[in-house]
Amino acid sequence: MSKTRYRLYRAALGLLSAALFGLSMQSQAQGLALQVGELLVLPDTHVERVAVGDGDIVHAVTTESGELILFARKAGSTVVQVWSSSGQNQSYQLEVSPENHRQTVAELRSLLERIPELRISELGGKLVLEGEGLSDQDKQRIQALSQEHPQLLDFTQQDGWEPMVLLDVQVVEVPRNSLRELGVRWDGSSQGGLSMGGGWDAATHQFLDRPGEAVLPLAFPARQGAAFFGVGALMSARVQAMAQEGHAVVLAQPQLLARSGSQAEFLAGGELPYTTTDDKGNSKTSFKPYGVSLRIVPRVERGGLVRSKIEVEVSSVDASLSQPAGPSLKTRRASTEFNVRSGQTLVLAGFISREESRHVDRLPGLASLPVLGALFRSERFARQETELAVFVTPTLVVAEHPDLLARQANAAQWLDQTFPDAPRLNTPLRPAPKGSAAWQGNRSQWVEPDSEVFRVEP
Repeated sequence: MSKTRYRLYRAALGLLSAALFGLSMQSQAQGLALQVGELLVLPDTHVERVAVGDGDIVHAVTTESGELILFARKAGSTVVQVWSSSGQNQSYQLEVSPENHRQTVAELRSLLERIPELRISELGGKLVLEGEGLSDQDKQRIQALSQEHPQLLDFTQQDGWEPMVLLDVQVVEVPRNSLRELGVRWDGSSQGGLSMGGGWDAATHQFLDRPGEAVLPLAFPARQGAAFFGVGALMSARVQAMAQEGHAVVLAQPQLLARSGSQAEFLAGGELPYTTTDDKGNSKTSFKPYGVSLRIVPRVERGGLVRSKIEVEVSSVDASLSQPAGPSLKTRRASTEFNVRSGQTLVLAGFISREESRHVDRLPGLASLPVLGALFRSERFARQETELAVFVTPTLVVAEHPDLLARQANAAQWLDQTFPDAPRLNTPLRPAPKGSAAWQGNRSQWVEPDSEVFRVEP
């Protein structure tokens, strides 16, 4: 190849590279956004040719003056390629959103910004929702909006660090007159500090309507049952004093810790065997639980309000009634839903038990004599009325709550004092420091990197 021809080849290659580089720079897609029903005019384009990737999404029209008009037909994404009379071309990436999309997104953002602890970010024309510690009411509202508006991406339903609720429960059986002395008076007045509630009048069989107070309805058919809730600051101390004096029986006093929205259960009692027979004569032995059982589901709302659903049952063996299949049970059961603030006390009462007895002392023979027989016999009648009361105090707590830390310290001190010489078969381990290999999950999260504890490598 001669030098002249080689130079011409190099020049042509350079011009071709420059043209391709300029073409690639000009053909970079430009982003455009439209809503269904909108049109966009691109002036000074001097259109010679136009190509649309999806004509169902966008319709392109050219005018005599060389302008390009784009009509948005339906939601979607497509590319429009434009060639001008000067030989240049330009690509447009069009995103067509539904009608009134921008207005809807703005209204949704304005509505959702009222929810505390909710983080809102926009991605590709959609609103991404994230957050922890949201109340159930806020979660239900977000879920309802997400079902109606596809512009929302809801990530708040993922399991997170939910608030913890400490449930202090007392199930007490007391004489009816003693319960009145507590300040929980179901005959029309309430005493004992700050308290709110409602009551049932046994004489008229109607709920008591007192100014400034509201009756909490019960979800069970109790003729003399009522619910009472409020700030019973002195009530717990009085119950304990009555139990120590023998005027009350504390059937159960559990303290349960549950996540918001999770169920906590408690059973103090046992199981009774009973036998059933099918139509073929085969017998089967099953067990029926009895005692004090409790199921409660707390839910934390805004402002420290705790909404809870509670089911409580107290059952005992009925010795007066026996069946061939097994013993019978006397049961008192309640189920209700209530709202209280953290630290306030709910009282369920009105579960009345009546027992009557008659005892006769007599001398055989002489007690049967007419007229004079009454001198040789005596009769004693006994009647006892007891009432079951359930005290529930929910309290919001965190892991660093001072009372919880104090309980842990007291428990450790009690164990050390009770078992001073007890051999330790295990070595307490501190959590691994954050950021270490053990923290990342490569090894046990509970072993220090420099710990001397023997470990078996996988």
